[in-house]
Amino acid sequence: MAEERVGLLLLHYGQGSRDEQAREELARALAGAQVTEPDDVGEFEVVLDARDREQALTRVFDAIAASGTDDHIVFVEHPDIPGHWRTSPSPGR
Repeated sequence: MAEERVGLLLLHYGQGSRDEQAREELARALAGAQVTEPDDVGEFEVVLDARDREQALTRVFDAIAASGTDDHIVFVEHPDIPGHWRTSPSPGR
């Protein structure tokens, strides 16, 4: 396992939105991972141990879907994950 970092962005940061609550919900869904504080534009990172970049992206993607925070949090870079447009985790993950 290696440390992987996944960049994320709060969509409505600083506009009195629920984005900060969404980040906290994501952190709970990613138990054991570090979720950094957002910068001045709402960008933050998830730092987690994973076998590779793909596993890290999949784990974060599934946590966003499971926590229902996809209206508030997006990937900084578009993930190359099959079915990334789905609103719930893929079966078997």
